[in-house]
Amino acid sequence: MSEVKPFILGKLTWQEAKTLFQETEIAIIPVGSQEQHGPALPLDNDSFQAQEFAYLVADRLWPKIKTAVTPLISYGVSPHHMPFSGTITLRSETFIDLMVDVGKSLAKHGAKKIVVMNSHGGNTAALSIALRRLHDEEGLWCVVMEWWKLTADLVKKTFDPPHFHADEMETSVAWALGQRVLDEKRVDEPGREPVPGFTKPTMFPSPPNIMPIWDTTDFSDSGTIGYATRANPKKGQIVVDEAVKRMVSFIEKVASLN
Repeated sequence: MSEVKPFILGKLTWQEAKTLFQETEIAIIPVGSQEQHGPALPLDNDSFQAQEFAYLVADRLWPKIKTAVTPLISYGVSPHHMPFSGTITLRSETFIDLMVDVGKSLAKHGAKKIVVMNSHGGNTAALSIALRRLHDEEGLWCVVMEWWKLTADLVKKTFDPPHFHADEMETSVAWALGQRVLDEKRVDEPGREPVPGFTKPTMFPSPPNIMPIWDTTDFSDSGTIGYATRANPKKGQIVVDEAVKRMVSFIEKVASLN
């Protein structure tokens, strides 16, 4: 059996978990989704990335700063991908309740600071509501970290737009993290604009940008929105390394907060 990393909460006994929460007040919750990622990436891609980033960050911090990495929350808010087979979505209300229950459980065991490692943009709005509740009801210090926002400067320099879904950016990062990539299935689909001039498919919108409630099929037929054929694991590694570096630096500062 491979060595059990001491920060992986799900692999600890309750006695080991009790000891860990006596030594740390920081819990990292990896959160993803089960949704389509075009023809070349698996349905679990967001969840895979969230867990890998969480493990890389916790490993880099240990033992100087100890954290507890919870089991992955592998379902997210993905109704916009439901036209594609295999997607499983939670209602926003279900997702919020799930996050609140997980956070309250962690608080009972001694966690005081919650770091959500989110890899699905569709979760962001619901996460803000859930973490506000945990802050107000439990007094928890809460934050969401999303790798593409944390490295937006580097992403824009490294990858061609659009930066949106199953594109060069996401495929390269997944590849660098060790995800299954069907090389020969990668496609390029830059994406339609439902309202020309106002609804550009991008994770980094600039004015004028007015985005109505949308489904992926409004932008793409394949599920890819961007140039997946340009993906390269070496490019992805550049972003992974910098994202981990910045996440580690942030948590080091979080650990010193009273």
